[in-house]
Amino acid sequence: MRYRLLFACLMLTAAALRAEESAPRTVLTLADQPLRLIRGAAVYKAGSGVAVQKDDILETEAAGAQVEAGADAIVALGPQSRVLVANLAADGKSPVELELLQGWAKVYARGRRASVVTPALQVTVPSGSTIVHAGGGMDAVFAEEGEQQVARAGTTLKLAAEQYAGIDTGKPQPVLAAGRPPRAFVSALPPAFRDHLARVPGVRNAGKVAPVKERDAAFADVDDWLASTLPARRRFVARFKPRLSDPDFRRQLDRALGQSPDWKPVLYPARRPDNGLF
Repeated sequence: MRYRLLFACLMLTAAALRAEESAPRTVLTLADQPLRLIRGAAVYKAGSGVAVQKDDILETEAAGAQVEAGADAIVALGPQSRVLVANLAADGKSPVELELLQGWAKVYARGRRASVVTPALQVTVPSGSTIVHAGGGMDAVFAEEGEQQVARAGTTLKLAAEQYAGIDTGKPQPVLAAGRPPRAFVSALPPAFRDHLARVPGVRNAGKVAPVKERDAAFADVDDWLASTLPARRRFVARFKPRLSDPDFRRQLDRALGQSPDWKPVLYPARRPDNGLF
């Protein structure tokens, strides 16, 4: 009896492992140059075939990249772009959620909602394709395919297909405006973004390639993220708190963000009152 029970447990474990291996994965399918991947509180180098996880930060350098969560959810990144993958599951139904700190992202989502948040804008795509830019004084969106919505500080605009909206973040009181894409936006658009997104065929060992760990994250790796206004900032305290054991990381974070509402309670926890008799 004991051996039959042990055999049954082994068979169930093997079946679970096979199911995990065959489950669809979100994969970095195109990377002409390795990306910098910040996973947890560590820095990795990632190339084609690496599985992408929730809350991964992907940062490109001189070349772009593409991430796929099945045929109905594809994300392309331009050069010098920094994005946090808040949600990009290969289940065919959950929403696509990205936080773009800098650079270019093109998102194709068919039959599932997509959202891209920048420091200045929130773009919502019920179904279709969008191109979003952040940084350099201009956060902007181009609704390539499908009706979309862009919001900024209480102002919401609906965009028809092939319509543009942007905001000059360098102005004292920036205003969200819609219209045709300006020449500067079009000329800066990554050339690959002019084509419709398509899946990359024959990715070798898709989802099974391990990223290469380089080191624990230094403050310089994440300072812009920690100081940003993106929604993920609220989760960064728990994520990077372990790095406070590094004196350099703690000292630099204290200098930059030590008085912020997020980090002050962690760096300077309030002392409990002494209720002793003496």
